[in-house]
Amino acid sequence: MEMKTHRSNRSRRPAQHLYLTTALTSLLLLAAATVHSDTCDAPLKPIDLSPVINGWSPGIYNQRYTAAAVAQLTPRSLNTLTPAWVFALPDTDAPRSQPAVTRDTVFIADGNGSVYALDRQNGCTRWAFDASSMVRTALRLVATDAGTLLTFGTLDGELFAVEPTTGKLVWRTRVSDHPKAMISGSTAELDGILYQGVSSWEVFWAALPFYSCCTFRGAVLAVDASTGDILWRSHTIEGVPAVTESRFLLPDRKGPSGAPVWSHPTLDPTRRRLYVGTGENYSSPATDTSDAILAFDLDTGKLIWKQQFTQDDAWNVACVVKGHPNCPEENGGDLDFGAPPILVTVNGQDYLLAGQKSGGVFALDPEDGSLLWERHLGSGGKAGGIHFGMAVDPLRGTLFVPISDRDVGRLLGDSGNGDPLPSLHALDIQTGETRWAIDSPADCLNAHGEWIDSCYRGLSAPTSVAGDIVFAPSLDGVLRAFHADTGAALWSYDTYRQFPAVNGGMAEGGAIDLGGAYVADGEIFLSSGYGLVDQIPGNAFILFRQSLP
Repeated sequence: MEMKTHRSNRSRRPAQHLYLTTALTSLLLLAAATVHSDTCDAPLKPIDLSPVINGWSPGIYNQRYTAAAVAQLTPRSLNTLTPAWVFALPDTDAPRSQPAVTRDTVFIADGNGSVYALDRQNGCTRWAFDASSMVRTALRLVATDAGTLLTFGTLDGELFAVEPTTGKLVWRTRVSDHPKAMISGSTAELDGILYQGVSSWEVFWAALPFYSCCTFRGAVLAVDASTGDILWRSHTIEGVPAVTESRFLLPDRKGPSGAPVWSHPTLDPTRRRLYVGTGENYSSPATDTSDAILAFDLDTGKLIWKQQFTQDDAWNVACVVKGHPNCPEENGGDLDFGAPPILVTVNGQDYLLAGQKSGGVFALDPEDGSLLWERHLGSGGKAGGIHFGMAVDPLRGTLFVPISDRDVGRLLGDSGNGDPLPSLHALDIQTGETRWAIDSPADCLNAHGEWIDSCYRGLSAPTSVAGDIVFAPSLDGVLRAFHADTGAALWSYDTYRQFPAVNGGMAEGGAIDLGGAYVADGEIFLSSGYGLVDQIPGNAFILFRQSLP
């Protein structure tokens, strides 16, 4: 059942200009948050602190798998789903945070740093906290010696912990001394310790001709969840950046740099290891830890092994401008591992599964990082391939791979590797063989048969598995569900529309990206709208609930 409304045309701006404008504008949007008032009141009762949705993925392995008993959704019951309430996230047209949910409360953040505790039944606000910087991560509830805390990370490169029943600040910690460091990937947690990757906006600052590029190094760190104290920090590049070229009238070139950790650590308590994916180098010389999967010791942060998949990928936004002095000699493809690796066991064998923006999917032995199999499912590119995440069903032994293959990469001078192939694939985890595959069913035509500006067919958001159901949101704004065994279409809901918002006014739906769908107790939690890089903007946070027959 697909519910659609008339889709209006929207003007398209030149993608190259938009990319630079978006990047540079984002650097300046660090204003203080504004907390908006609500039109409804949450009941005055204690907040349940037992999470049912917590962090980027259920569990520590980044599988994005919810068992049928927890999901409480079946292929048949999907047709009873309807929006129960919608919260208009203020100050954003591209929601970046993902929810934490308890039995009675939903925690979510807006684009300017306000974190909200919403009543799960009706969406009304219990409290709001001002972090004064965009929250770019999933919110996570953590049990500590100081009690249960709500944690999250920001564009300014800070980790926060607040008291979840009141929103009172407990601690805040800056994760890096680099001025352009930020947090984009969510935390992982084990035994009261938070593990956090560090990325940077320096890739965009390099577009300024008189910026001395570049000195940021990606990192991962361990933080005491009770106090915010940093226990260890390890960089993805061993050497400290140094001057590589002195230039007349222009700042010195510096390197090596980059290899950011954009996504979320995957934890392996049996081996006492942590796995992350890295992005490209920002400046020359290129290193062997960019576009790679790295394994660190959980207790010390020592690098144990590294497996690189794209060599000589040094790139920054300066390369968009022909002849720019800050574009490195390699001018690579920007083929990050933006999706976190997944750890899964099938028939007694452990697999570490990684998806890259190149369109490549790789299975590694987590013991030493050796390659077990690989597949190439998309043409890849700067916004292509696997973008934000994959999912597995460990019982079926199946990996579900969404392919974005946005054409923005080609408009930025990236030819990709053939024609775009936006699609969804189910692979056998043991062999990499295809069990089923479908082309993206995304619809970018309006009611008059005209193409909708800013609409794309790619599957950029991560997939999620709930029992027999695979959820695959799309950049056209539609949340779709498929059968995990066959790929048969089960249900869809078009979120590209306006919704009456419980906090007043109207919420706008748009492209679905970044976080994807979260499922528990027969409900789905979803952010709709992602206005970055010429996609359909919006600010709708939607709770879907099964209606009574």
